[in-house]
Amino acid sequence: MKQNELDSMINALKPAVVDELAGAAYERRPDTSLVRARAGTATVRRGLAPGRRPVRRLAFATGATAVVAATAVLATGVLSGGHDGGTAGNGATGQPGAINTRTFLLASAETAAKQPATHGTCWYSRTRTWDDHLVPLEQPSPHDSPTPQNSPVPRNSPTPRNSPVPQSKHQIPQVKPQTFQARGASSDESWACTVPGGTGMRFRSRLPLNVQVTFPTKKDEAAWRAAGSAPLNVNGFTTASKPRTTTYHDGSHSVNPDIGRHEIEWKTIPKLPTTKSGLEGYLQRLWQEDTKGRADFGKYVFVSASDLLRTPTTPGTRAALYRILADSPSVRVTGRITDREGRSGVAISAHVTDGVDTRLVVDPVTAQLLDYEVPGTGTRKNSPDEYIAYENQGWVNKIGAVPAS
Repeated sequence: MKQNELDSMINALKPAVVDELAGAAYERRPDTSLVRARAGTATVRRGLAPGRRPVRRLAFATGATAVVAATAVLATGVLSGGHDGGTAGNGATGQPGAINTRTFLLASAETAAKQPATHGTCWYSRTRTWDDHLVPLEQPSPHDSPTPQNSPVPRNSPTPRNSPVPQSKHQIPQVKPQTFQARGASSDESWACTVPGGTGMRFRSRLPLNVQVTFPTKKDEAAWRAAGSAPLNVNGFTTASKPRTTTYHDGSHSVNPDIGRHEIEWKTIPKLPTTKSGLEGYLQRLWQEDTKGRADFGKYVFVSASDLLRTPTTPGTRAALYRILADSPSVRVTGRITDREGRSGVAISAHVTDGVDTRLVVDPVTAQLLDYEVPGTGTRKNSPDEYIAYENQGWVNKIGAVPAS
C-alpha cells in the first residue's frame, strides 16, 4: 500500500477508536507478551503473528506518545497484509503478513462514515463478471434479435434482474464433449432511475462490454481449436456479441436488494438506520423472522452486506454495517490481495453454506466494495464459481451519465 494511502487510513482512526480497539484486544488476549508490554519491559514488534491482537497502550506511554504508539501497532496489524487463503487459480494475488479482523472492520467503519453523502435521480453501476468454467454455446447467440428474456447477469450484479436481453435467431451447432478449460469475462453498465410521481422506475442497460476469453495453457487453446473452435458462452454472450442499449420501465423489485428473505424497497435504502444499534436491531428483527434465531446472525449479516454495499446506502448505514461485522466471530479478514482488475483490497470471508467461503473484497482507503466472490468446490475448488468486480458506481442526475471514477 502506498504511503499516502497508509496515512489516510491511520488519520481516519480517532484516538478514542484506538483506545477502544486496543483495550478490547487486551481483554481478549492478556498473554504474557502483552503483560510485559504493559509493564514497559518489551518493545513493540514490527510484525504481528497471524491472529495476534494489537497491544494496549504501553504503560510508559502518555499523552500524544501513547496515541502514536497504539496507532503504530494498529497500522502494523491492519495494513501489513495477509494471504488471502485462496489459490493462484482465483486470479487474485495474496500478500504475506498478519492482519486484524476487528481492527480493519472498525477502521473501515470510520472511513465509510467520513465519505460524502451524495444524491441523484439515477444510480449508475458498471460491473465485470468472470466465468472460469466456460462451455461451448449450444443455443442461440445473443444480440442479433430484439426478443426480450431474462438477463444473464448474475444475482449480485446491480443490473436489473429482469432486464430485456435480445437473443439471436442463428443456431450454433452441437460440439464434441469439452476437453479444455477457458475463462471468460464481460462487463455491463446499468442505470436505475426514479420516476417523478413515484410510479415504477426507469432502467437502462448496456451490455455486453469488453467480452474476453482466455485459456489457462496453450494446450487448452489447442484442444478448443481441435474441438471446432465453437463460440464460448461468456455470461450468455460470445466474443462476437455487440453491445446493445436497452431502456425500459419496470417496478423497483428488479433492483431491490435482499436481506435474507426480505426484499428491501429501493426507496427505503437511503432511510436504513445509520447507527450500529439501530441497524443491528433492524437486521435482528428480519433475522428472527427468517430463521427464528436458529441461524448464525453474523453470517446472516455478511450475506446481506454483499447487497447493501453495492446499492446506494448512506455513509452512516455502511459504517454501521462494518461495525456489526466487526463484532461477529463468523467473519474474518483473510488478507490483502490484488484483484483481477489490478486493484489493492482486503478480503473479508465467512463460511456461508456447506463450508464454502463467500468473499468480499473491500478498498481499505475508501471502504467501498470492490469484488464479490463465491469459490468453487470439488473439481472447481481452485477457481470461483462466481466473481464480480464493481468497477464504478455512484449517483448521476441523468440516465446515460457516468460518475467520475
